[in-house]
Amino acid sequence: MTSVYAYPWDVNGDPAAPDLLASLGATSIVMAAAYHSVRAATPRHPDHRVVEATSAVYVPVRPAAWGALMPSSAAAWAGEDSFNRAAAQLSLPVKAWVVLTHSSALGRLDPSVCVRNAFGDIYDYALCPSSDDVLAYAHILVGEIARQTGVESMVLEACGPLGLGHQSTHEKTAGADWSAVDQALLSICFCTACTASYAAAGLDVPQLAERARLGLGSASIDEALGPEAKVVLEVRRRAAQALREAVVAEARAAGVREISMHTATDPWATGPAAAVDSVAEGIHSLIVPAWELTDAGVQRVDDLRRLGASRIGAYITALPPVPAHADTLATHWRSLLAAGATDLHIYHAGLASDRRLAALRTAIASVHPGSRSRDDSAD
Repeated sequence: MTSVYAYPWDVNGDPAAPDLLASLGATSIVMAAAYHSVRAATPRHPDHRVVEATSAVYVPVRPAAWGALMPSSAAAWAGEDSFNRAAAQLSLPVKAWVVLTHSSALGRLDPSVCVRNAFGDIYDYALCPSSDDVLAYAHILVGEIARQTGVESMVLEACGPLGLGHQSTHEKTAGADWSAVDQALLSICFCTACTASYAAAGLDVPQLAERARLGLGSASIDEALGPEAKVVLEVRRRAAQALREAVVAEARAAGVREISMHTATDPWATGPAAAVDSVAEGIHSLIVPAWELTDAGVQRVDDLRRLGASRIGAYITALPPVPAHADTLATHWRSLLAAGATDLHIYHAGLASDRRLAALRTAIASVHPGSRSRDDSAD
């Protein structure tokens, strides 16, 4: 299976978009239904070239359905009910792309539900899954999207905690030269819900925070935190598991038959790909980052295979810094398939130039000779 990612605004208002997407040779389109803030290029749209979007949903917001946290509607820049309007125009099956705990709009409205590091810094883009309000929000979110769209397939992103790393406006953190260990320590959450969970697990929370602060520069997380590291991971794992189980159960109840989730096998991973240590019940496919033209993605695919995953998606891109060369793309993709990937998830048809789409189209046809790829005048 080959899925290509898109936004509703890539389709709505562009009569050529449905045929263009169909021409790529993919078997499905993964389209944003609930998404974080983004500034997106639209290189072919007849009406605009850039879309400025904030964290929102692309189906109608029914206030009566929501609890303490209610998302904004994307109607201001994408039009009302833009997901359904776009999906209705496409000939390929459409999967709903749902981002769960990544919302700066909600985080700024209620910082108490956000991830807070050991220094007290709040990451307003990161909703903490330990929060009951966040859990309820995610549960409602997937139910509202599933019932309003009728999709049979859903792709979950950020189904766990986000941490330090975030491609936000004018990001200026790279020069600090924080190691992977430093970033993991700065991603440990000390919000009210998490600190209560640490205390319930027997940890001295002020001491834990002090060790996290002083641990920057350590060679390992275990060196920085000692035995408390395992407890922190277990608290995080339980919160992420509760989130996953809640949204999967609600999606299933709302008629979703296939659920895929962006994942990572590093237990300290935070961000769009949620950490997993086993094949999660109710998840049809696990998707791992594989953008780099190196063996890193192959290793991640192999890690999932060793966990027992039978359906593995490789999350790949045709965007920079990957070159727009069909042979390069196809070679990379074949290595992932050979390692055990069963699905290719390609980011992102709406953001790519005509030249990059041409390379993508050729690469799909090369890797899957039976695909429906055809020549398109946009090339």
